[in-house]
Amino acid sequence: MQTHWRLAFMFDAVNGDLGRLVAALGKAAAAIRAAAAGNGVRIGTVIPVEDDNNGSAAHVAEGWCTVDGAIEVTIANGGEGAIPDICRAIRPVVDSLAAPGSIQVMAGATHFMVPIRPGNTFLSLAFRRFPGTTVEEFRRWWQFQHGPLAIPVLGEELLAYDQVHVDRAMSAAAAEALGVADFEYDAYDNLTFASRDAFLKACSDLEGMTRIAADEVGRIGNETRRHALMLEI
Repeated sequence: MQTHWRLAFMFDAVNGDLGRLVAALGKAAAAIRAAAAGNGVRIGTVIPVEDDNNGSAAHVAEGWCTVDGAIEVTIANGGEGAIPDICRAIRPVVDSLAAPGSIQVMAGATHFMVPIRPGNTFLSLAFRRFPGTTVEEFRRWWQFQHGPLAIPVLGEELLAYDQVHVDRAMSAAAAEALGVADFEYDAYDNLTFASRDAFLKACSDLEGMTRIAADEVGRIGNETRRHALMLEI
């Protein structure tokens, strides 16, 4: 049963200065939680590495867009009507710490695909469905085919897996309240691990990751992905 909504903000650091972004988010954490009006909050910044955080050569990452920071607000069913108000309250905070024009926001019903265990490293990933695929087709595939295929491949290292089925009307209202352009994502994917090493271990089954990548062909618009492996702060 779907019990919660997720409001997600993605943005980049000013002039690519990740240290400044981490410090600014740390200082703004209390204000962000106040703006979230008692709802659960997770804040993360990209884990910078010299190689990559894709986890597997099975995926072709050409054209993928990265992201430096994310804020997630988790709202119990019945409270989603407050999403525009949360966006208005959080707007001055993100405006002050994000690179101009980099902020994207989305909201949707959240499906918790595996029982949640705590971890401070999470993959933040947004994407659109493949052209010609309906919203209903995409959601059925993602929840009932792709998720069950991916979970055993990622194994015990996967501590939580949340699928946010983006609601277009609510996301448009969120973007308007935040004062940013409405980018039409269909999905916000969220996978939690204990560390970057645990994430890489989860993605180490090349045969399994190849099956996952093949299952995405004709379902996900590969060039629409915006993603990063984040460390919670």
